[in-house]
Amino acid sequence: MKNKISKQVEELSKICLEYSGVHRNYSDEDLSNAMLILMEILLAKTHDKHRSKLNNEQLLTLVEELGKSMHQTVLLFSGVDLHKIYE
Repeated sequence: MKNKISKQVEELSKICLEYSGVHRNYSDEDLSNAMLILMEILLAKTHDKHRSKLNNEQLLTLVEELGKSMHQTVLLFSGVDLHKIYE
């Protein structure tokens, strides 16, 4: 059974697929919101994969590195510094 968030993510992905190939102008806030969704899921999956092998301190280090890497990737490819969006 899917949880509420999973159902909403699925619905959003269907909408995105429906309009794939069509250029849209997204705001920096749209990018930030999309990254929050991605990070929520990615962090959960990372935790599931590594929780039996790493202690809490190691997991924290891993997810901090993941966050830094995602921040740098978004900045490199979009020019958007997600840390500055809601200053």
